Amino acid sequence: MKIKSLLGVLLLIVSVYGYAQGEAGGNDWAAMGLKGKVKSVKTSIYFAEEKDNDFIKGTPFSQGIYPAEKIKQYSEMERMGVKAFFIQFLVNIIPSAIAFDKNGFITEKWLYNTVSPKKIVYTYDKKNRLIDKSTFVHEFLETKDTLVYNAKGQLEKEVLDLKTKDETIYTYTYNVDGELIQRNFKKTEDLPLFKEIYIYNNKRLVNKELYQFDRLIWRGLYEYGAEGELIKAISQKIDDFIWHSKYAYDQNNQLKEEYLLINESENNGFLNKFGSDRRLTYHLTFSTDYLCEYKYTDDKQGNWVRMITYENGVPILYVERKIEYFK
Repeated sequence: MKIKSLLGVLLLIVSVYGYAQGEAGGNDWAAMGLKGKVKSVKTSIYFAEEKDNDFIKGTPFSQGIYPAEKIKQYSEMERMGVKAFFIQFLVNIIPSAIAFDKNGFITEKWLYNTVSPKKIVYTYDKKNRLIDKSTFVHEFLETKDTLVYNAKGQLEKEVLDLKTKDETIYTYTYNVDGELIQRNFKKTEDLPLFKEIYIYNNKRLVNKELYQFDRLIWRGLYEYGAEGELIKAISQKIDDFIWHSKYAYDQNNQLKEEYLLINESENNGFLNKFGSDRRLTYHLTFSTDYLCEYKYTDDKQGNWVRMITYENGVPILYVERKIEYFK
């Protein structure tokens, strides 16, 4: 899989679109699988040490389960159309502190998995729509993302200001049914560098295409079950690689398994299994036959507060979440 070959394209189209669209159907509590009125979540990671038939926190582990560079690569792939629920889960297991408002939306996030901690401040309008996302490093404003909505409440434009580079602008076009059908990317005063085309069937996204100067460079195809659940996805970088994904659900229509093949090879891909609230429990890498398992301890609200990670049966990491609730 040629992950590095993506970066020339991917790094040009970084945006907060995935975040904004993900919250359209709920708040951040729902997006993170949190139960109850959570005020804050602080995540810390340590090496796991066995003691008296249990585990204790060992030496602090400064990065996340995935290093920052890999998180960025996977996040960009997901924005391009790759559907990988195990990635959605694991990229968020990083040393961090998150604060919520009483409506369940993130107001502030501290990230501690980089050399210099980052503070991200989220601002919403009266309708709980994200309108500003500002990232600070040592109190210096690093990036400022501004979101603008039209009279129908649809995301119309985003401006990503890197402060050290030109602004990048994203514009959105919708059909009469309110479905997003096109998104354009461009630098200030330039012609569009990229455009995304979205195609629907029965109000479900079935095709997503990415063009660079009118040349197709990426395609995503999606298939759904009787209940509207995603059951198959194909993500292809033209003339490069292709991901085939299949999904299985339990009797409550909750995601149970995710099976991914890369370049149609049975020896290159992943098998993932999930428990309640889409928490990952099993992650097998076919190319190396490497198995990672995740075991949890919950609080009284049903939110996990401890996760022990195992690699080929050996306990490796102790992940602690300190969760505070609104009274």
